Amino acid sequence: MNKVSVVVPTLNNESDINRLLDSILRNDIQEYLELIIVDSNSKDKTLQIADSYTFPRIIETELCSKGEARNIGVKHAKHQAIANIDADTSLTKQWPLEVIDSIYNQKQRIVAGYSPNPTETNLPRVPILHKGQDITWPCCNIAHHKSVFEDVGYFYESYSMSAEDCDFNFRCIDKGYTIHYNPRMKLYHHERPSFIKFCKQAYWNGSYRYGLQQLHPELSFSNISNMQLKNLFRLSFGALGYLTGRYRTKKGEKHSSI
Repeated sequence: MNKVSVVVPTLNNESDINRLLDSILRNDIQEYLELIIVDSNSKDKTLQIADSYTFPRIIETELCSKGEARNIGVKHAKHQAIANIDADTSLTKQWPLEVIDSIYNQKQRIVAGYSPNPTETNLPRVPILHKGQDITWPCCNIAHHKSVFEDVGYFYESYSMSAEDCDFNFRCIDKGYTIHYNPRMKLYHHERPSFIKFCKQAYWNGSYRYGLQQLHPELSFSNISNMQLKNLFRLSFGALGYLTGRYRTKKGEKHSSI
């Protein structure tokens, strides 16, 4: 049977991890996947919770970036289909079957899935285009054939630029790959539980996008019309983070670069 290796980086995710693991048991899909949890030195009960389930492979590492944790998981994957998700997701019954169909049967080398919140009231992503393709498909729900990593390399590992998914998408497109979209490859990505955490996430996303643009100056940002008020808040905090990232980089440019 074809299976998918699923990589989940964790760091202090005790409030998320058992929701993800329960979704796998509830939908009886553990036979279709190899779940690899790469824990970056959590100080809470993340490992204790994960260890109480029988099916995950748990890899413990020192504190590292999410990109490095993903790379560790990818390198330990046993199967040709490798999916990256986040700890704050929950899987649907059809999710692993759609990954398997896309990678093994449809021969797609990269496929991104549909990642709504549980109420399916998501804000639209703010796309960044490269050679006509959107590179902002997130690592909360994307799968690659193992050969893509052998060809393109691995995720960017620096703490200074945590948009490791966008950077990897950029490099894949540069190599001539197409990122396919399969809306049936559906999981739920749970939103930040408070407005303050939502704003913090938007702020850091903006800062990371500045770092991404430093790596790839040719990137172009596209526009979204009819934007919801909440998305305007998100973009406002993202812009603040972007400008702060630019300021921090200029202030420390003699000492380091992205």
